[in-house]
Amino acid sequence: MAVDIDWDYWSSRPYVYTWQAAALVQGINPKKIKFPVRDAAGELHFDRANFGNRYSEFKIKLDLLTEHAWIQNFSAQNMRVDFKRFLYWAHHIQKWPMPTGLISFAQDLNLDALTESVDEGEGTLRDERNSLQLIWALRLLLKEHQYGKSDRELIYFLSKTYPDQSAFKRLTLEMKFAEAQVASEG
Repeated sequence: MAVDIDWDYWSSRPYVYTWQAAALVQGINPKKIKFPVRDAAGELHFDRANFGNRYSEFKIKLDLLTEHAWIQNFSAQNMRVDFKRFLYWAHHIQKWPMPTGLISFAQDLNLDALTESVDEGEGTLRDERNSLQLIWALRLLLKEHQYGKSDRELIYFLSKTYPDQSAFKRLTLEMKFAEAQVASEG
């Protein structure tokens, strides 16, 4: 099956969302998938129409990579993975079939080189995790504010108070609050 995926673009990305990684190993273009909706428990929900008859296989891959991300050391926190380390695991350990564009990239990955690059990125990830934990701590404090009783009220209040700032757009706030909640629980 021919797919219209820019493999050079994806293989150059250091981190991708878990659902993007699961889609790519199946030859599904993540750019053609509507961004998933996250429920109150942090669970992602996808429009199944994006996958045709391949949703169940996508979901299996997503669940497996999510479960193994920490154990196999390719988690990048906040529902993302170190894409190269993930591909190494998926190709060399799991032996998952992949589209040709990914196989040629995954075959050339060297675990020792990947380990060196992880050491460099740990400080950045730690800083991001600390920022998300701070966001969540502030969120908890704001529950006392008149507009902060629920995430929905606070998001509405912030998006209306700061309409010209992209960081305060409704979808951005929803994702950051969800990521912050996950980071604070981890």
